[in-house]
Amino acid sequence: MPSFLGFARLISIFLLCLGAAQAAPRGAKKPPPKGRDGSLLVQSTTLGATIVVDGQPVGEVPMEAPLPLKPGDHSIKLTKAGHADYIDTFRIEARKRTLLEIDLLPVAGILRFDSTPSGAAVVVDGRQLGETPYEGELKPGPRVVELRLPGYTVYQREIIVNAGELYPLAADLVPLAEVPLDTETPWYGHWWVWAGAAVVVGGLTAALLLGGEEDTPPDPPFLLEIEPIR
Repeated sequence: MPSFLGFARLISIFLLCLGAAQAAPRGAKKPPPKGRDGSLLVQSTTLGATIVVDGQPVGEVPMEAPLPLKPGDHSIKLTKAGHADYIDTFRIEARKRTLLEIDLLPVAGILRFDSTPSGAAVVVDGRQLGETPYEGELKPGPRVVELRLPGYTVYQREIIVNAGELYPLAADLVPLAEVPLDTETPWYGHWWVWAGAAVVVGGLTAALLLGGEEDTPPDPPFLLEIEPIR
């Protein structure tokens, strides 16, 4: 038979277990069992590229944390202005991380144009692309960019466009010069000067016509002969 001391020890252990059970907070839940989800991590040097998984944007490069995904096949797309899109499929395995290293290929430069006032036509190499504020792609190479707005002088600038680079431009358009209202007209610009001159010339012409035959100078049909010196 067990001794009294052994029986007392069993009673103590039972009371300790009972107290611990009563001390546990009510409503406590057991930790959920580990799921079967895997995860995706994208690494890229194309900073700012948008990451789209299964048709939904999930973030930008650099990716802050792995993306949990169900096991199976998924689609991915990386896109950024001035770069060729990357589109592919990948597979997620249960409880494993899938790492994708994707770098986008630059194909065009990005022109960002603002003006004061806004609404000016953006013209590149003679072709209108839109109005300010404007943002769009430009083919690499030398380009002539202009801003045109009625009532203002044309803004023009030449740039060398490199693929994948951003070109932020801004311009304060200058109004066309206006003729001042207080500009003095020179003396010969007044109408009465030329009207008076017409009267004088007209009067002189009339006097010559009405002067009579005696006032008419003789006809000049005479010969001037010069004798040679001997």
